Amino acid sequence: MVQKAFTLDRLLAMTPEELAGVDIAEMNLLCATGLPGAEALDIAHCLATLDGWAERVKSETERHLYRVHDPEWADYYRHSEAYLRAELLLQVLQEDLGIKYDLTAKGNFDFKDSRVAFIHGMIPGPGASAADVTGGTCASMPVMYAAVGRRLGYPLRLVTTKGHIFVRWDGKDHPNPTWRERLNIEGAGQGFSSLVDDYYKSWPLKVSEAEVQGNGWLKSLTAAEEFAEFLAARGHCGTDNGEVLFAARCFENAYRYDPVRRCYRDWFLEAAARSGYRPQTPALASLLARRRSSGGAWTVEQIIAKQQAAARREWMRSQGTAGLPVGMPTGPAVPMPPSVPDTQPPSVPDTQRGSESRVRPEN
Repeated sequence: MVQKAFTLDRLLAMTPEELAGVDIAEMNLLCATGLPGAEALDIAHCLATLDGWAERVKSETERHLYRVHDPEWADYYRHSEAYLRAELLLQVLQEDLGIKYDLTAKGNFDFKDSRVAFIHGMIPGPGASAADVTGGTCASMPVMYAAVGRRLGYPLRLVTTKGHIFVRWDGKDHPNPTWRERLNIEGAGQGFSSLVDDYYKSWPLKVSEAEVQGNGWLKSLTAAEEFAEFLAARGHCGTDNGEVLFAARCFENAYRYDPVRRCYRDWFLEAAARSGYRPQTPALASLLARRRSSGGAWTVEQIIAKQQAAARREWMRSQGTAGLPVGMPTGPAVPMPPSVPDTQPPSVPDTQRGSESRVRPEN
């Protein structure tokens, strides 16, 4: 049974293990609360709508399931039930239920309106139709597919690459042997395609293998990492509306749930430096202090490199090897700064600064 979170602050009080039991749709919608474009957000209505859409997808899928083994269709569906279910999921949502890409957002990374980044931009309100909503983007359409698919038990996970999110059918250990497949699902636009991982190393932006590994790209996200992604989108909405202090808190929370992703540190440091925000996370406080003491000239990677170098020098002095050449292997690698400390809560309450925690539209 899916756990109900009800409020964003309750989500922020959950452990990563507890987040795994929360509906991804509810998690996404709660991260949109209080933002511009979400003034009329009715989460209960949105979740009920998704439940109904899942039933529609289920009905159409069962009606066409024979195609997996039908000689006329089997090759097209790769003789794969998972592939058929994935394609029909997108087909029914797009063609029958009106899920579409918001063309006004193409090439536009402005997050002032939360409907650009969160799934309520695709869900008609009571008495409205698909023609009345703006549509989705690559930040929200994959979440929609995962939310509806998970209602049907599908093993769907979000996956990120540089500047893009997609969905993966990740059923390697699924109890149903016909679902034990791994295939990427691309539907941020119109139609369906399944592309190999390497495709996303050159599209939409070219990335190196080092960037992939350093940012945790192309791996299936955990529930906590998905939550971090939504918190970061909340932060971008704050930034684009001039609420930089609010954005810094969002990025700090994103970092706490996913300390591997370098961009969360970068976005946090930028927002905190601009707003004077004081983080509660020691690792971020240390990075921010060093950035401020240097006049803001260092990047995150430079700060970490300096911390590592200082720790290494200290280790060398303790071993009496301070005179060795720089490249000499003198001991174990110095670890990265700690992420979420055991002595701190998992997140910063979203309402701790009252009205400052809410994003307000620009005048």
